[in-house]
Order: sequence, then structure tokens, then C-alpha cells
Amino acid sequence: MSLSTQSTLIEITEFAEKIARSSFDFFFFISSFLLVSHGLREYKYLDQFSLRNFFIRRALRIGIVLLLGILFAFVVHPWLNVKLDLQPITLPSIKYYLLGVPNYLSHTGGEQLIYLKVICSIYLFLQFYVYLGIVLRFFKNHLMTVGIITILIGIMARAFHLWNETDYFLDTLSYGIPVGIGIITAVSVRSENVIFQWIKETPKRIIPLIYGLGTLFFLGGYIVTSTTYSALFVPVITGVFFGFILIEQTFGKNSFTQLKSKKILSYLGKLTYGMIIYQAIIGVMMIIALQSLDININSFYVIILIIVAVYVSTVVVADLSYKLLEKPILRIRREFKKV
Repeated sequence: MSLSTQSTLIEITEFAEKIARSSFDFFFFISSFLLVSHGLREYKYLDQFSLRNFFIRRALRIGIVLLLGILFAFVVHPWLNVKLDLQPITLPSIKYYLLGVPNYLSHTGGEQLIYLKVICSIYLFLQFYVYLGIVLRFFKNHLMTVGIITILIGIMARAFHLWNETDYFLDTLSYGIPVGIGIITAVSVRSENVIFQWIKETPKRIIPLIYGLGTLFFLGGYIVTSTTYSALFVPVITGVFFGFILIEQTFGKNSFTQLKSKKILSYLGKLTYGMIIYQAIIGVMMIIALQSLDININSFYVIILIIVAVYVSTVVVADLSYKLLEKPILRIRREFKKV
């Protein structure tokens, strides 16, 4: 691979990684908003909130893809390496995965073990669910305050990582910013406060400007700010932008179009967890297959082909997983909506 090609590939990789961070911010925002909204609805119609049922529903939603990821990491991948006589790998202890904190206490190094980082990211969601469940159960009357405190915790966590020049990606506390904004947005929608009314009545001529600036910041915010302290403002601004989109698209009187009517978004939303896990697993298996066939994978064009093949395969596998595994389990989950 030439130096120019290698440089281009590095730039593409870094660009994709920066956008992925904005995507994680969005995931935590939208999850926080939806879960708080559902929790408040449960209080309204049932006059109580079942923490037990909340945890069971979350476990049933995320458990199957997490289990498959762990089985691949600690059973299938080591077996494939031995069977195909490939380069030995050193796996971390499984005990931290069983304890639920591998993102803090387990290493995820090595290109062949990239899926471990993805699996650890799922534990971010689990820890987030535990936190939000406790908040909904015991702090229902103080959600605005909790939202603000959560944002401040997120800012301090990211500032700590910037100070120590470490990566915040697997630190659950660092996502307090989008989580807190999601909580505040849910409460604002429920109470229909002044901010909600302003967004709802946003003039049609201003909407394109907000969407244009917000999209540019979503795509380039982390790229421009890099590792400077100005990066602390990126999740704050994008979080507010996400909140604007959600309210404007759902309740806005002057919308150009409403994304909620696009079925493709709903479809991709159902595949989210599966795509997070399966993409890393499929990528590793494809590299193992190419190595076992002694194919050169250093070519830029081969790498691009692998990326496209992995993405297409991921969508197909995630779709099959949702229909054959996750969807049947989700039917069981409905039983735990009753108190």
C-alpha cells in the first residue's frame, strides 16, 4: 500500500470514527427520551412504575445479541483460530463480562479483537438502563433536576478524559450529556412548556437553517474540535439539535416533511442492537476467512470491498436475527408491561 493510499485510508477511518461518536450520542439521547416518556406514561395510566418489569423488558430486548456476542468472543473465535491454525489470540478474563463492567476493567486491544470493544459498548447501554430505571422509580418528581445534574456529570467525565488524554468512548458517565438532554426533552414534551411551544411554532423559513447547521455540526463537530476542550460543547449542541428534531418532527406545525412517516427509519431502528454486534463479528470472520485463504488484505480496494460486504451482510444477518430471535422474545416482553 502506497503512503498516499495509507494516508487516505487513515483519514477515512478517523472520519468514520468521529461520526460514530455523534451516532452514539444520538442513541443515548433517543433512548433516554423514549424510556422517560414511557415511564411517565406508565405513571399516568397505572399510577406506579415497576422497576422489576422495566429491567426485564430491557434484558429481553438486549440480551440475545449480547449473549451471541459473548459466545462468539469466548467460544467460537478461539475455536476457529485453533481449527484453522491461525495466529494465537489472548482474550481478557470473562469474569468482568459476567460482572457487567468490562468497559471499565477489561482490555479490548488488537485488530482481531475489535468486536470486544463493540461488546463492551453494549454494556454501556446496560449500565445506562440501570441508572435510568432507578431515576424513574425514585426521582419521578425531580426529573428536570436529575437531567441537569446528569449533563454536568457527563461534562465533568469528558473533561477528565481530556485532561488525562484518555478515550471516553467506553465510559458510561461521559454519555450523561445526551442522556440528560433526553430526560429534559421528555419532560418538556410531557409538560408542553415554553421551549416545547417555541419549537412547535418554529417558522418555516428558519427550519432549513437549523437543520443545515445542526447536520454540519453532527457530521463535523468532533472532527473540528478534535481533542480540545471545545469538544465538550459538541454533545451539548448536538443534543439540543436532536431535541429540536424530535419535537419539530412530531409536533411541528410548519414541517417540510415528517421522518416518522418513513418506514425505513422504523425498520433500521429495530435492527440497531443486532447491527452493533453483528457488524464487528462478521468483520472479524471475514478477515479470518481471507487470512486462512492467504489473501492479501493490505490493498485499499480490498479493504473498501470488505467494508461494503460487511455492511450488507450485517443488515441481512441483523434482519434475520430480529425476525427469528429478537421478535419472538419481544412478544414475551409484552407480558411485563402489566403491573
